[in-house]
Amino acid sequence: MAYKTYLCRLCFYSILSSLPSVVFAAESVDQQREQSVADIQGGKVNQGLDQLKTLLEQDPQNQKLIADYVVLRYANAKFTDSDKAYLMNIDPATFPDYGKVSVLKALRDIKQYDAAIQWAAKFSSVDPSPQWMLWQGVLQAEAGQKSRAREILEQANLQPLDADYQSKLAYAYRLLDMPADSLNAAQRAVEGTESVDAQEQYVLALIMNSDYAKARQYIQLKQLDASRPTLRHVLKMSEFSERIQQGIQAAKNAVTMNRGEEAFISLDAVLAEMKAYEAQLPADPALRRHFYYEYIFALNARNLPEQAVAQIAKTGVGPMEMPTYVRHALADSYLRMRQPKKAEKLYKSLFAEKNYADYNVYAGLYFSLIEQEKFKEADKLLVEMDKQLPTFRYSNAKGVDKVTHDDRTEFIGLKGLNYVYRKEHGKAERYFNEIVAKAPANISYQNNLAIVQRWREKPELSQQTLDQWNSVEPIDQSSQITSMQNAQALGQIQSWRQQTQRLMRSAGDDTGVQQSKKALDDRRHATIQHRSTFSKSESDNDALLGRLKGSKEQESGTRLNSPWLNDNYRLFADHSNRWADYEQGKIKDQRVGLGLEWASNRKAASIMLSQSTDGDRFGVQLDWSHWLNDHWSYALGFDSQADIPLQALAQGHEGEGYSMGLNWQANEARKAGAAYKLMDINDGNARQELSGFFKQQLFQAPHHITSATLRGGYEKNDLGDYAPYFNPKQSYSAEAVLEHDWITWRSYDRHFSQHFEAAAGTFKQTGFSGKPIYNLYYQHDWQLSRTWKLNYGVGWGVHPYDGEDERRTYAVFGFEGRF
Repeated sequence: MAYKTYLCRLCFYSILSSLPSVVFAAESVDQQREQSVADIQGGKVNQGLDQLKTLLEQDPQNQKLIADYVVLRYANAKFTDSDKAYLMNIDPATFPDYGKVSVLKALRDIKQYDAAIQWAAKFSSVDPSPQWMLWQGVLQAEAGQKSRAREILEQANLQPLDADYQSKLAYAYRLLDMPADSLNAAQRAVEGTESVDAQEQYVLALIMNSDYAKARQYIQLKQLDASRPTLRHVLKMSEFSERIQQGIQAAKNAVTMNRGEEAFISLDAVLAEMKAYEAQLPADPALRRHFYYEYIFALNARNLPEQAVAQIAKTGVGPMEMPTYVRHALADSYLRMRQPKKAEKLYKSLFAEKNYADYNVYAGLYFSLIEQEKFKEADKLLVEMDKQLPTFRYSNAKGVDKVTHDDRTEFIGLKGLNYVYRKEHGKAERYFNEIVAKAPANISYQNNLAIVQRWREKPELSQQTLDQWNSVEPIDQSSQITSMQNAQALGQIQSWRQQTQRLMRSAGDDTGVQQSKKALDDRRHATIQHRSTFSKSESDNDALLGRLKGSKEQESGTRLNSPWLNDNYRLFADHSNRWADYEQGKIKDQRVGLGLEWASNRKAASIMLSQSTDGDRFGVQLDWSHWLNDHWSYALGFDSQADIPLQALAQGHEGEGYSMGLNWQANEARKAGAAYKLMDINDGNARQELSGFFKQQLFQAPHHITSATLRGGYEKNDLGDYAPYFNPKQSYSAEAVLEHDWITWRSYDRHFSQHFEAAAGTFKQTGFSGKPIYNLYYQHDWQLSRTWKLNYGVGWGVHPYDGEDERRTYAVFGFEGRF
């Protein structure tokens, strides 16, 4: 027992003896801490912070030391992720008040919102001040958790807060898109303090409430231009933003009300003011970027894509670093500028933004894929759109039924047009007929059906579809554009011109209207057409070639057309040349002619006076054609100097030609026709020909069309075999032709396609048994520009004459264009 008492006394004395050293150590840390703070305040920032860091490593639980370290690291913008470790030792109950807010601000600056929110909650648990609830609301709002932020601020009693915190509350409400609450809090703040920060929040709240005049007056009253020089520019930017939105809405309303010529008055005024204001922009990079972001957005909305893209360099950042709405605007601009690859990249970036992608984003991406010929990817996108786009729009009003969402309505139309872009016109027409039957009051679907009907070569039916809505006012702009295009297809030139002129005023930015205007402008220019065929023939019987077209042959025709006069008339000059190489030499037939053509309302007539270049054979050629409706047409022709066989021409004979034809078509995929020709040669021969064909498309795809044709002919010659040229008493032929067109490359107005053709059949003439006929042909077609195209091809065929085969190799060359 005595031993134990001694031991206790020893321990007690030991403890007492150690107290002075502990107190001395604490005093030493505080002195060093205070010295470090003094060093930092004296400009030795790095030295002082390093010393505080060393002290923290020695005494990590020292609350004042942690507070000073955090406050000074934050104040000197040196707080980093590695400093978060020191916060773990904070005791909310004893941590100095002066360091708490700096903890939150430091974490906020390094985007550690969750950690900052947790510390605000911890401080709130030991301190009943409502400022911590406010801080939680601010941090939640800055982190994008707006719903949670609203809940916190609604639960808190924030009225007792002082003016400075009322200013911060105004800031929080602005982040939460609560303009009225923000203005109320800002009003309380400026009533309680003359703080410039509070005055700034008041101006920003006024701006958010669109009270620009009052904000401008307050800036002048408080002379904030001196202390907050950028505030005036923020006001102007916000004013521009609101006016841009108003201008866009005004344009939509004007188009809906059929006042398209007024559509962009408001937006043009904003753009003019922004252009003038550009010279006044401050040096602040953030404000300058904000200005150009809004400028890009407005220029794209005004359909000025080149100008919108030109602003990118002025922002100082790349498109992918820009805000969502600016990337969307640039994607639209690139698509209009025919740069779909750049547009595709920007559109795809928008899908990373939560809840941003609507029909317009999907449709923009879809057309950027279509214009790059990425049809498979576009088809997959349509499947995704069907899954993601909303079907219905619901109302909170009692008794109001759900209605089809606008995005779904647009998607239904796009799904049908996708068949058209894939050249599956039949599927497109069936699709829209079904949709229209289900929603007959939807003008958009009716217009889409009319578009497809015109593409299927049925413009009269297309116009009848539109005419159902003649009594509806205002007339839908898309329907007006389709009606204009129908007038063009129907050859109603005056109506086409009037509608185009009107739409150029009200919808001059529309691609269809612009193309129509270009087509009308083309009619004011001269045009040219040329086609030549060169051939070489072989046979085991050389005498046979002398009765045909010789061993070599060339045919060419060139026509030069004047501009259209008075909309319906044009002059033309024609040159035709035929020659063939026979044993006795070449026989030629070359003619030049002048003519007049008239065309209107799907009727056409022409007269040409021609003269041979090496003789006196003057001729008159008359032609007439008429579309009775979308399905039936006929043609009549007379030529006083018909193209009789060269052998008869060499003997001084002449001939007259008469022709008539009747054609039928269901649509672009199914056609048939019959023709009758009579050639009356003054050598006593009257040649009559009767021919017919039926053509059906078998396969359609974005780059491929395959067709099959059955054709047959009958010929009768009065003179028979007594003529010096091939002239059987009677002959019959029947052929099956398979054709395939492959669009190998395409870029807007230019494309390159390949044409393949194979034919097989039989030919029989009086006195000889039937024998097979074959023909193979391959051609390149170049659309060099919107107004010029070129084609060339080669072929080889076998045809029996008088029981002997002629083997013919030939080449074709042609072009046409507008000067």
